[in-house]
Amino acid sequence: MYKFQNILFFYGLIALPIFLSLFFIYKLNKKKKLKLLGDLTLINYLTPYISKRKQTIKVILFCLAFASLIIAMCNLQTGSKLTEVKREGADIIVCLDVSNSMLAQDLSPNRLTRAKYALEKMIDNLQGDRLGLVVFAGEAYVQLPITTDYSAAKLFLQSINPGIVPVQGTNLAAAIEKASESFSSDEGKNRAIIIISDGEDHEPEAIEKAKEAYDKGIMINTIGVGSLNGVPIPLVEDGVIKGYRKDKSGQTVVTKLNPAALKEIAAAANGVYVQASQADIGLSAVFDKISQLEKSQIENKMYTDYEDQFQWFLALSLLLFLIEFLISERVSEWLKKLNLFGQKNITTILLIAISFISNAQNDSKLIYEGNKHYYDSSYTVAELRYKESLKENPMNAKAKYNLGNTQYKIANALKKSKPDPSLKSKITPDSMANMLLDEAANNYAQVANAISNKDTLHQIWHNIGNCYLQQKKYEEAINAYKKSLKLNPKDEETRYNLAYALKNRPPKQKNGGGGQNNQQQNKKEEDKENKDQKQNNAQPQQGQMNKEQAEQLLKALMHKEQKLQNKRKQKQEDALKAKPEKDW
Repeated sequence: MYKFQNILFFYGLIALPIFLSLFFIYKLNKKKKLKLLGDLTLINYLTPYISKRKQTIKVILFCLAFASLIIAMCNLQTGSKLTEVKREGADIIVCLDVSNSMLAQDLSPNRLTRAKYALEKMIDNLQGDRLGLVVFAGEAYVQLPITTDYSAAKLFLQSINPGIVPVQGTNLAAAIEKASESFSSDEGKNRAIIIISDGEDHEPEAIEKAKEAYDKGIMINTIGVGSLNGVPIPLVEDGVIKGYRKDKSGQTVVTKLNPAALKEIAAAANGVYVQASQADIGLSAVFDKISQLEKSQIENKMYTDYEDQFQWFLALSLLLFLIEFLISERVSEWLKKLNLFGQKNITTILLIAISFISNAQNDSKLIYEGNKHYYDSSYTVAELRYKESLKENPMNAKAKYNLGNTQYKIANALKKSKPDPSLKSKITPDSMANMLLDEAANNYAQVANAISNKDTLHQIWHNIGNCYLQQKKYEEAINAYKKSLKLNPKDEETRYNLAYALKNRPPKQKNGGGGQNNQQQNKKEEDKENKDQKQNNAQPQQGQMNKEQAEQLLKALMHKEQKLQNKRKQKQEDALKAKPEKDW
């Protein structure tokens, strides 16, 4: 067991953030004044033996020493002697209603808060009695087992709110049963239950549970909170009323005090019923009734002697203050030697590293801006950003690949546009598109030579084939598609494009007397290409996927996805528990 003798000194810890704030302000002012003297890099170069790290360490040590001094002043004490103390008193369990209806404001500020205020005053006046707390709404839970630790009871009482019970409603029977079970098994007539509620019981059997408790020698007293006229139940978010609770039909719920149920419970267990008011909640009248019970001796073990432990924290504080005082703000001698030995090399390395990091950050920023414009379909601006990035880092494969994609998009747009007959320029949109496609293919090829990832290479050669196919350069497109299929033979789109290029490739020209030889050579090449295509095709006779097959596949996938969503939705609906009809 431990405690602090002088807890007020803990307020001294507020000075710690003040010390840290002053330190940062000092550092900023110092930096501003140094800037007035000249360039900071030059000043740091001229003062190489001033250690900024040691300045920070000294501040940290000072704060730790100060915190240890504050704890020493609070005087931590530990219990050293445990004795048994005999007291006379009653066992009391308070059942507090925490249903949503207890938020009604017919008592100021509301029913639940008003009851908690009264219970705090009651706890301050307890002498020798043992106290327990049970909270209930649709279900009941033990918030605090029966104890003589009144400070713990007040602490638990502060945390009570309607959200701590998951099932709403008002179940008085469950509260009585849970409270009866919380008493010790010793027989006696010194046990009492206090129920604080508005009495809107949504469950039966409360009277029967009260009679069972009385048979065990337990007295039940009830306190009714609320008004007989009734008030609406507010919906509160962050301390602000957002509206009022409504039932399933959309009508505003009005909660009224039900004194009849509370009177019957008190009468069944030889207790009293008291109706709370703004001036008095009625606990004094209930305690007058409880005082008539026979008192029993209660034995408690508690610490009566405590030993001071402040000296440990005081010693630690003095030690930290001493270390902080002895630490110099200058660089150590062995660090000076190391600095002099490698000063030029270190400076050069740092400058190279800073330059590299700066370029890398600028390069990444330009690629990010290019990607943003690309996804916004601003392909011309995206192309400029990627080219600026390549100026910073010509070896950036990501920028080259993205630039190729952008140029391909621009070329497609130019292919679809019609030339302006009023312009006499020889450069047409189609010729400009072809130049961009050549440049895109060149960028793709450079990336292919720089990387080794199989999946990425497959996509790059596919894109190169597309660039040549757009220009009707069928031989180059065929070669690119073949390289792509060697990396991924199952790509249906690449196989389709290869078949299209083979189909549209013009026949090779025949030459004079060697026509028969050329024809035989062409036939051999065609046979070889057909053989390669058959090897690439998983199904030799199905190298293409027509539009109808693609639509059927898409519909099948959509149907399967819809079935999965319906199953998931049905599971979520089955998992939801049925809420009670009245949840206030």
